[in-house]
Amino acid sequence: MINQTYIDDKKVKDILTYISGMRHAEQIRMMFLCSLNGMRSINFCYLQIKDVYNPDESIKDVICLDENKNKGKFGENYYLNSQMKKEFREYLKFLKSKDNELNPDDYLFKSQKLGKPYNRVSISRLFSNIYKKFNIHGASHFGRHLFVSKLVNSGVNICLVQKLANHRNISTTQRYFNYNPQMLSKAVENIKV
Repeated sequence: MINQTYIDDKKVKDILTYISGMRHAEQIRMMFLCSLNGMRSINFCYLQIKDVYNPDESIKDVICLDENKNKGKFGENYYLNSQMKKEFREYLKFLKSKDNELNPDDYLFKSQKLGKPYNRVSISRLFSNIYKKFNIHGASHFGRHLFVSKLVNSGVNICLVQKLANHRNISTTQRYFNYNPQMLSKAVENIKV
């Protein structure tokens, strides 16, 4: 299915502002940012401290997930830019405010009631409800579409985008790309005679 919706940076900031007023805002914000960094809900719902943080509490450059935390039977890598590293540093402060002694096997995002990781259905429902507030049809996977679109729009080679999105087939990556009339107008401005 091709998602025809594209949201700009201002709308993303509006969504983050909305999230900041929600219960469990820190967790929801970080999950939302993970989705915008190309992760699937199966990836971030099972993220553990050891997946993101080194033993010295520095942030890893790449989150390497095995097949148990991924779709299909493959491991995947998610590269973190400086902004995501900064967000994870802030999130670590939040985690430490809850529990001074963090266990590397602890999950980053846990249900307050059960102490277990959120399940994917709950995450999808949560994201869907957030997007509805902004008249956007989408769920947790929508962030991946934005991730791919932003990379393509910034001129990143589609083969690199495919690798960053962890798609096996480039046609999947092409289906994720969202566009709008402003992008099309901007694209033709690149043609000079």
